[in-house]
Amino acid sequence: MDVALSRRRVAVAILVVLGWAAAAHAEDAAPPQAPPGTRTLADTPFQLVLPQGHAFGDWAGSRTWLEEHGITPTLTFVMDALGNPTGGMQQGFRQASNLGLDLRFDLHKLFGLAGGSFLISFSERFGSGLSREDIGNVFTVQQVFGGQTYRLVDFSYQQQLFDDRVELRVGRVAVGDDFLVSPYNYVFVQNGFDGNPVGIFFNAPGMTAYPNATWGGLVKVKPTERMYVMGGVYNGDVSIRANDHHGADWSMAGPLFAIGEVGYQVNGLPGDAGLIGNYKAGVWYDDHQSIDFTTVARGGAPHAPRGNWGLYGLFDQVLVRFGAPGSNRGFGVTGSVLVSPDQSVSLMPFFATAGVVIRGIFASRPTDVGGLGIVYGHFSNDLQDSQRRARESGSGFGIQRYEMALELTYRFRFDQDALFFQPDLQYIIRPGGTGRIPDAFVAGFQVGINF
Repeated sequence: MDVALSRRRVAVAILVVLGWAAAAHAEDAAPPQAPPGTRTLADTPFQLVLPQGHAFGDWAGSRTWLEEHGITPTLTFVMDALGNPTGGMQQGFRQASNLGLDLRFDLHKLFGLAGGSFLISFSERFGSGLSREDIGNVFTVQQVFGGQTYRLVDFSYQQQLFDDRVELRVGRVAVGDDFLVSPYNYVFVQNGFDGNPVGIFFNAPGMTAYPNATWGGLVKVKPTERMYVMGGVYNGDVSIRANDHHGADWSMAGPLFAIGEVGYQVNGLPGDAGLIGNYKAGVWYDDHQSIDFTTVARGGAPHAPRGNWGLYGLFDQVLVRFGAPGSNRGFGVTGSVLVSPDQSVSLMPFFATAGVVIRGIFASRPTDVGGLGIVYGHFSNDLQDSQRRARESGSGFGIQRYEMALELTYRFRFDQDALFFQPDLQYIIRPGGTGRIPDAFVAGFQVGINF
């Protein structure tokens, strides 16, 4: 009798951990903005991310001198300040911030090595999480919450070959700098969009994104000017991302994480008069052990098979250009679909986003940008079955079905785009997926500065 009760408690504890582990993965994965290491086929759809000015100008001449000698420093600060006046577990207002320093070394200018560069980046994060403390949802509302400490992020070497048709990158890198990227997503504050569609982190512990990085390497080949194919392999060990390591645990004992992607660009090349679009598809494999939900809460220890995989697709497409050809003002759409078919080990086997983004709706403010988007994630049917079994055994834990998030946001840019202020509204449907937490309305702002 004691053994049966103990097993039930173990099963319930596993379900509770699994149900909320997804939120932790999402928070750890939150990138503040497209890091300098991010590379996409096109610079950005209708130049969504334009060159930024510097709030402190030329740094008394030192910034220009450094760039002329092959060193490009970037110092940024981003803060998310949001509250939930209604819904959630309780009402609250919290801020989370990221201070980032990136140093890119042009090895051609420094040592005459054509096509070579080296990136070192650091992050300092502080503040608290509204989703974790007050709302209880898994698609976190603040993109810069997660990994609240100082850490080394990137430490990587990149080499361009054959007129930039081949790219090699190796070192301490974040997978999300290169894969599953659309610059449209960086408009949003909601972490379901921002950086990378967050669904992959629920099913692939080996996936990493800023400010977390791991040992790995990638090869990217452009067989044509409009197409690329790339693949990467990485150390998937999640323990090296712990805050107390500060990015300095460089062990390589973790399971393998591998990912491949193909992309195609419509228009966007010199001489093209049409509207630019980017279309991408990929596949990943993670060799971690995962709890088999079909064996949970059956009176014995749950099985833990090794390996999981998934597919994804994402796109961004300009629909309307404002102004003359070549204008950076316009209206476009974006979306993503992520599928991890094995519901016995995938927390969230289906995930999707959709959004519209507009730049320069007012001619007098050509670089302002706004977005309206939706995020949807469906929890595993096998996970739900295991949670039902646990409830029959006396657990009070809810059954996680799905969660949705809606966001309306608009970014005002100032001082040659060195500063921005971004009012933000979100609505969280079924926080945590169980239906036990009231839907939450979230309001606040994001502010950023490029020093």
